[in-house]
Amino acid sequence: MAHQATTVFKPRTPITTKDLFAGRWGELTEISDAVRQAGLHVVIYGERGVGKTSLANVVNPTLWAMDSYGKDEDEVPRRLVVTAVANSGDSFSSIWHRLFKQIQWGNPDPEADDSKTVSTQERFLLPQQLGIDDVRMVLSQAPGTVFIIDEFDQSPRPISKDFTELIKALSDLSVDCTVILVGVSETVENLVADHASINRAIAQVRLKRMKTEELSVILKNAEKTLKIQFADDAAKLIVHVSQGLPHYTHLIGLHAVRSAAQRLSLSQVDRDDVLDALKKAVKQAEETVTEKHSTAIHSSQGNALYRQVLLAAAISATRSHDALGYFSPGAMVEPLGSILKRPVKIATFTNHLREFCEEKRGAVLERDGQPWGFRYRFRDPLLVPYVFMDGLDAGITSGHGLVQMLNEEID
Repeated sequence: MAHQATTVFKPRTPITTKDLFAGRWGELTEISDAVRQAGLHVVIYGERGVGKTSLANVVNPTLWAMDSYGKDEDEVPRRLVVTAVANSGDSFSSIWHRLFKQIQWGNPDPEADDSKTVSTQERFLLPQQLGIDDVRMVLSQAPGTVFIIDEFDQSPRPISKDFTELIKALSDLSVDCTVILVGVSETVENLVADHASINRAIAQVRLKRMKTEELSVILKNAEKTLKIQFADDAAKLIVHVSQGLPHYTHLIGLHAVRSAAQRLSLSQVDRDDVLDALKKAVKQAEETVTEKHSTAIHSSQGNALYRQVLLAAAISATRSHDALGYFSPGAMVEPLGSILKRPVKIATFTNHLREFCEEKRGAVLERDGQPWGFRYRFRDPLLVPYVFMDGLDAGITSGHGLVQMLNEEID
C-alpha cells in the first residue's frame, strides 16, 4: 500500500492523467470551448500552487474525450497538443523553435517515401530568428493544433508584447489553432502586455484555490485505488490544512497513508496518521517556502515569539472568510493566547506583524488599509500549510490543539 500510494499522490510532479485530476471541470470546459473557436486563445493564471500546470497537462485527454463524444473512435482525428516550458533566458523565437521541434510533417516531395517526415524547420525553411509572421505562417498550416506555453511568467517581460501581437494577428485572420499561456499572476494584465488590445481574442481562465469538495475528490480517488478509507476527521484535517492547494493534499495524503501502513493498518487512515504526516511533510516542503519561513522567524532571543505569532496569523488567515485572504489583528488574539497559554492583547504582537511585512523578515505578510484598521494576508499561499506543519514539528502546538483552534472550520 505504501508503495502504491505514490501512483495516486503526486506532490512533486504535476498531474498528467485525467483520471487523477480532481475537480476543475468548469475550467476544462472553458478551455475546450475556446479551442473549438478559431481565433480564440487562452490565458490560464492564478496563485502559485493551485494546479495550473496540472490543468494544462490534462487539456489533451480532455479535448480527446470531448472531440470523440458520440463518435466512433476511429472517426476522430487526434488533435495535436504540444507544450514548452518558458524560462528566464528565453526569447519569442526560442520558445517557438522548441514547440516546432515537436512537430513532424509529411515530406512535400511527391516522389519521396510516404513514411519519411521532415521537421518544421525543413518544411517551411524557417530562419534561425523567428518573427511573428514566421510563426503565423506555420500555425496557419496546422489546423486544430494547440500550443501550450507553461510558466510564461518566467520568460523576460518583453516577450509578452510579441505574444500579444501574435495572438491579435491569429485572431484577426481566424487562424484555426490555439495558443495557451500559463503563468503565476493575480491578473491577466500582469501576465500579458497590452491586454486590452486582445481582450476579445482570449478566454481568461483564472484558477482559484480548490474548493473543499474538490480536494476531497483527491482523497476519494486514493481510497478507490488503494482500497483504504480516510476517517472523516482525518480527511477533514488534510483538506483544511491544505488551504485549497492540491500540492499539500497530495503531500500530506501520501505521508498519512505511509504512516497507516507502518502501523499495519490496511483499511483506515486516522487523524493520528495525518498528524504524523504533517510533521514528516515539513522536511519535504519546497525549499523556497522553507527559506521564507526561516527568515521570518529567525531570532537570537529565545522569547521573541516570531514562530508563535506567525502560527496565530496562519490560523487567523484560515478562519478568515475574506475572499482575498485578509485577516485583522484582532482575529489573532484568541489563537495566540491558546498557543502561549496566557491572555494576550494586540499590542503583544503589533511589532511582529509590522516586521513580517518588511524585507528583513522576508516580507511574508502584506498589509492593507489605514493605521487604525490594518489588515494582513500571506504573500505566498504555500506558506500557510507549512506554518501549521512546522508548529506541530516544533512542538509549539499539539495535534489536538491545532484541531481545536481550527475547530470553527473543521467541525
